Amino acid sequence: LYRYICDTRGAFVQPALYETFGLTVVEAMTCGLPTFATCNGGPAEIIVDGVSGFHIDPYHGDCASECIADFFERCKTDPGYWDKISNAGLQRIYEKYTWQIYSERLMTLAGVYGFWKYVSKLGRRETRRYLEMFYILKYRDLVKTVPLAVEETTDGIEEKSTE
Repeated sequence: LYRYICDTRGAFVQPALYETFGLTVVEAMTCGLPTFATCNGGPAEIIVDGVSGFHIDPYHGDCASECIADFFERCKTDPGYWDKISNAGLQRIYEKYTWQIYSERLMTLAGVYGFWKYVSKLGRRETRRYLEMFYILKYRDLVKTVPLAVEETTDGIEEKSTE
């Protein structure tokens, strides 16, 4: 169905009040359909508004319908505009939502989960050593950059507080 709509130079509109991820948005964009989707939830991250598709606010139907109508009016005056949005949507999918990208993220998360599962089975002493090492390598220098609160004493001398 997406391909048929794309072949007729249509668009995909997903006006849900809230969409957790937006699989239908990804599917439509993968087929090259210019996509209008809710600005609430996952589609707000998937679509770059005005570049690879359009965010619409389902709570403001007048603005959403105006956005869709403006798109088709612009397509009438500029025949390449439909292709521009279609190609930008495809590019966005190729950059962020391919099976290769998904599988690499999944394998990374599986590795992290496996490591933490291993660490959590260690005794308390080993876990503490790991956390101390992590602190020393990652956060010790960062902590030094955090400004301390300054308190003024009754005699007018400022003291640094660690609170």
